[in-house]
Amino acid sequence: MEKTKTYMIGERGPADGLVFYDKGSYSDGWRYLECASAQYEFTAKWGAFEKEIKRTTESVGDGMKNTKLVADFLKNIGETDTATQRCLLLEINGYSDWFLPTKDELNLIYSKLAQNGHGEFSKEWYWSSSLYHDQNTWVQNFDDGSQGKRYENVEAKVLACRVF
Repeated sequence: MEKTKTYMIGERGPADGLVFYDKGSYSDGWRYLECASAQYEFTAKWGAFEKEIKRTTESVGDGMKNTKLVADFLKNIGETDTATQRCLLLEINGYSDWFLPTKDELNLIYSKLAQNGHGEFSKEWYWSSSLYHDQNTWVQNFDDGSQGKRYENVEAKVLACRVF
């Protein structure tokens, strides 16, 4: 990937997703975040209901770290086909580095894209990779922008993201 090209918020990224974050310069191997197009949304359970997973964060840039942590934990307890696990298995337009966004990343997708008419997001609740506590995970409502918590044993929408 050529690191001299600049992208604007709302523009199509290399995987044909929508760019929703620019940290201003390349560091740690990336500068931008893009979310997959709405056609790749799916519905899944988060998993790990009543199981405490330590060390998830809410910060921008931590989505992949959270996703891998949660997916590994779920695999170890025998859960399959969850939001994080399915994100890690995605291949879209030749890219297979997708993850479930953090609470703060998800809020940026809503505020920078959905509220400004970019993308065709469902007006539903979306999972984040940020754990609220051992029975709930942070979610974002794409109808009114509110954030809340949801039991991990129910389904919600999933929107995969990647860094580049």
